[in-house]
Amino acid sequence: MSEVFVNYRVREDSGYATLLHRELERRFGPGSAFLAAQSVRAGDDFVQEVFSRLRECSVLLALIGEHWSVSATGPDWVRREIAEALAARTRVIPVLVDDAELPREADLPGEIADLAHCQAVRLRHYSFEADLSALVDELAQTVPALRRRTTGTMAEGRPVRYGVRGKPLGSRTISVIPGTIRRVRDADVWVNSENTDLQMARHNDFSVSAIIRYWGALRDPSGRLVVDLVADELAATSPRPVAPGTAVVTGSGALRASNNVRRIIHVASVQGEPGAGFRQVRNIDQCVTNVLRRAEGEAATDPEVRTVLFPLLGTGTAVGADIEATARQMVAAALDHWSGSPESLLREIAFLGYTTTEYAVLNRTLAEFPVDRL
Repeated sequence: MSEVFVNYRVREDSGYATLLHRELERRFGPGSAFLAAQSVRAGDDFVQEVFSRLRECSVLLALIGEHWSVSATGPDWVRREIAEALAARTRVIPVLVDDAELPREADLPGEIADLAHCQAVRLRHYSFEADLSALVDELAQTVPALRRRTTGTMAEGRPVRYGVRGKPLGSRTISVIPGTIRRVRDADVWVNSENTDLQMARHNDFSVSAIIRYWGALRDPSGRLVVDLVADELAATSPRPVAPGTAVVTGSGALRASNNVRRIIHVASVQGEPGAGFRQVRNIDQCVTNVLRRAEGEAATDPEVRTVLFPLLGTGTAVGADIEATARQMVAAALDHWSGSPESLLREIAFLGYTTTEYAVLNRTLAEFPVDRL
């Protein structure tokens, strides 16, 4: 049973709706949220499925963009869904996208006029991660059934560091960093998991690639992107597509000032397949090896490059690779790199555990290797 129904206009808010649905399912588990484009199966009666699922939900999220409007006449699925929810006294939360405003009661058809009185929340592209997190936290508090289903919350706490056995203390350190990459300010190189087209995610997507693209760009005072520094440099550095595992170095743009990042190494760890979507490349360990070789080259020319931060490559919601297998391959490849590079200039290899699950898996995985917690 879905607890949250995502109501949106396909031509205006489909990207935000998809991201919102993805995060709800990541946080509360599969089936916790209903999005027509994702949740209605081929061959189902669309109308019957949409409204039967709507009647089961505890809350409807009405995404409202800058050009959102409803008509008092003619078919309008957005209006019909909101009217059904209001009539059933289902909680309706308007979600205002960027600069959109909540419609006035006088501008709404009578059957959904009460929408104007519902307390709204906002999703802005320049603070999307924080806004989305706040919205999901609010839902967890508001809807008891969601509170009981909470699973993949963002990891909290302090980094955990491990020393490599047989090496002088501090000369070779493996770290597990909890939470969002936006909080990391002591890693010289950030690794960006990309597809084989090396095409960065849209800046309002919910991914490491999107975070690096947006926060690495120059922005105006309102937060709107002005110069797409990292994405533009990446586009100019390599022909596309590239072989799986290819690693490409760019500057960090504005992230150098905000997060002390000196380089971004983009690695092709996800591959598209016609008719099957995206999947993790087969040799994820080779991705790690290639990144670390490029990082060594950067360290040789820049004495400030000594720490590399990896997310779990190719494990995003749209790809769905196994987290435990990925963590094991990545840790093994990192230790193999040091074993085969006794003169390595890198002093710390860190792994980002964004969710509590990823954080726990990484720490559990490291217990299998010759490292000791510091």
